[in-house]
Amino acid sequence: MLKNKIKAIKVGFLIVCILPTMSYALDKEDILKFLVKSSYPEVKVIDKSEKSETKEDKEQEVNKDNTDNKATTSEEKESDEEYVKIHVGEENIPDVDKEKETETEKMDTNYTNDLRVTNKKPQILIYHSHSSETYSDSPKNNYHSADKENSVLAVGDALTSELSDKGWGIVHSTTYNDLSYNESYKNSFNTAQSLLSQYDSVKVTIDLHRDGQKISNNATKKALHDKYTTEINGEKVAKFFLVVGQKNKNVATLRKEAEAITALAEEKYPGLVCPVVPKPYGRFNQYMTDNSLLIEIGSNATSTKEAKATTKYVAEILDEYYRNNK
Repeated sequence: MLKNKIKAIKVGFLIVCILPTMSYALDKEDILKFLVKSSYPEVKVIDKSEKSETKEDKEQEVNKDNTDNKATTSEEKESDEEYVKIHVGEENIPDVDKEKETETEKMDTNYTNDLRVTNKKPQILIYHSHSSETYSDSPKNNYHSADKENSVLAVGDALTSELSDKGWGIVHSTTYNDLSYNESYKNSFNTAQSLLSQYDSVKVTIDLHRDGQKISNNATKKALHDKYTTEINGEKVAKFFLVVGQKNKNVATLRKEAEAITALAEEKYPGLVCPVVPKPYGRFNQYMTDNSLLIEIGSNATSTKEAKATTKYVAEILDEYYRNNK
């Protein structure tokens, strides 16, 4: 304790009596370095400005460092580790940790075991409780089949790409959860929970569907097509909307988020989004997180192309919403 008081008195004396006489020769950074070195001998001040600036000098430094490193003894290394390194001036901002960079780097985006992961720390999970839902252009013609190219799985893949291009890490599952239709939400819950436990960085889950309506003839099909499509920038796209299960304990949070996303979509692209649909009898696994979205893009009367075209707008809306509501 006495030593610390003596050190403090010495530093105070330096500031009041000596430093004013030296200030003409020292800038602010020099003074700070002097104080740090005088007060805290365990601190090693790092000054990058003292390094050579020319390419030739840098190359010489590298060669010299390589030679010096070979001659460095274990004792010298240990003594260097005793210092606490700090940065002065502009060097206050240290270099980015390379390990953290690799944690968030993009990954191979091919599907492996019905799974596509675009980032080592994904923030959004996309899955499908009704994986076999297909669109009007599916050759199978019954609106439920394993025709992936004309189904919600293909639309989910397009949404994955759009969100990934905006910097979001995505996990997209193309597992068929509705092979037994009555067990679809039970199966999708198990699928989602497994992925959430594997990727604990996920904060948003999207159960992606397409709406289903009874189509009895071509006239009905055309009417439904017109109802569920609109035109944006000269392109025919499918409309979308969000569903909220009213039996969820977090229904107030879910409804607030769905309404906010809908309002943003209507503001940016009027006519693209339909009102939020509350389902009084359902939960739809939305209790898993407070950011559990059930999104319907298009219907069985719209085409796969029209639904895929919508994904770039949905991605833009979700990107803006979640970046502004972290």
